[in-house]
Amino acid sequence: MKVLVITNDISQGGGEKLLASSLPIFKKKGVDIALLLLNAKGSVPAFLSDIQNSGIVIHDLSIDNFYNPLCAWEIRKFLEANSYDVVHVHLFPALYWASLAVSFMKVKPVLIFTEHSNHNKRRNKKYLQKIEQAAYRPYSAIIAITDSVKEKLTQWINQSTKIQTINNGVDLTTIANAPKLDRSALCAQLSIPPNAKLMLMAASFRYPKDQGAVIKACAILGEGYHILLAGEGELKEKTQALAVESDVKNQVHYLGFRTDISSLMKTVDLNILSSAYEGMSGVTLESLAAAVPFLGSDVAGISEIVPGKSFLFDPGNEHDLAGKIASILQNPDLSRSMITEATAFVKKFDMEYMVDKYIQLYEMLLNR
Repeated sequence: MKVLVITNDISQGGGEKLLASSLPIFKKKGVDIALLLLNAKGSVPAFLSDIQNSGIVIHDLSIDNFYNPLCAWEIRKFLEANSYDVVHVHLFPALYWASLAVSFMKVKPVLIFTEHSNHNKRRNKKYLQKIEQAAYRPYSAIIAITDSVKEKLTQWINQSTKIQTINNGVDLTTIANAPKLDRSALCAQLSIPPNAKLMLMAASFRYPKDQGAVIKACAILGEGYHILLAGEGELKEKTQALAVESDVKNQVHYLGFRTDISSLMKTVDLNILSSAYEGMSGVTLESLAAAVPFLGSDVAGISEIVPGKSFLFDPGNEHDLAGKIASILQNPDLSRSMITEATAFVKKFDMEYMVDKYIQLYEMLLNR
């Protein structure tokens, strides 16, 4: 069985990070798998290295603009020159171009798409619905990463018979093996008092992420609390201005893009994800596996993948967030019980299980 995965690039997003972690597992399980990128230029070098070091070949179409219809033509040429049994597509606009490319092929591979999000801007435009329905139609199977993603996509494209849920997984082995950072050195580097309470939010500075609520909660909590923000994005400067306005500039620390997130998660006192919605949050799963308490917004894509309500706060509500942070970090027994509950709960999201489910799907579709 030869499988080709197609996506835009392997950049900083959750879907891209999932591919970087999961593709080597497919290879380890004996799947003949390759990766085709519309343009590798914006990819994280460490992610590409991890994929290549596992023995997976990465092909790069080097098309400057992901939204250029030339992508469909180039994908078709590539597929006609290289025979694959299964083509598995992730993310928009690769969704459109692979669909269009395969539609014009005489000998068609099995085409699969994974839907990573509960919502996107295209669904705000009713006139795009027919186009979207046509784009999804050539896919033999569509994978929703949670039941809520499946429900919302079904309402949008009305193709329920081909949509099934396979939950995203997390690489528990890698997280378990990640070393803690030297906390004293980290605090010294960032000019943080050694006895401060450290919180981490690892997320891009792009909607639907909401670092603003965490910054405002930090202001409510007072000087002893410091928040580390790991990531990049166009809303970063806006949050920096908010930190100044909220008089917590010295308590908010910008780490930029990091490849040692698991180590950071294990070093702080609390991990947080503040967001308006998610598809299925890999950051949430990683946080639960890090043996540190976690709080996430009570929204789709987070609420379904935590052990219970004690891990959630009212989205965008800095007062609720601040109160729950204080409760956890001032109560060692509560903190320990959350860690115990989380590490047991997250085992059912092991990435190897996810990969096995995908392989079973490939085989089923090929044998149909």
